[in-house]
Amino acid sequence: MNTYVIEQKMSGTGSIYDLASDKFDREIKFPAGSKYAVILVAYYGGKGYTTHKTTEAAIAKSKSLHEYSHAIIDCDGNEYGINGDMLVRI
Repeated sequence: MNTYVIEQKMSGTGSIYDLASDKFDREIKFPAGSKYAVILVAYYGGKGYTTHKTTEAAIAKSKSLHEYSHAIIDCDGNEYGINGDMLVRI
């Protein structure tokens, strides 16, 4: 299992759209074979992420969350956007 840590924001510097809060680091745990995570912003609370082995699965999950602020990252922390049916590194 690979873990990627999104560091907490300094108090007073973040927004409700940040992936980690100003109180805690956020650990994203990637099970074996998983390459992508679709992460809800910290504002929503809870675990707030799913992991995926394929780009297609990550894109489908992201599209299903179109009403919520979220991000797609890979296990190295690179962020992605969606262009049609492809992930594009931001």
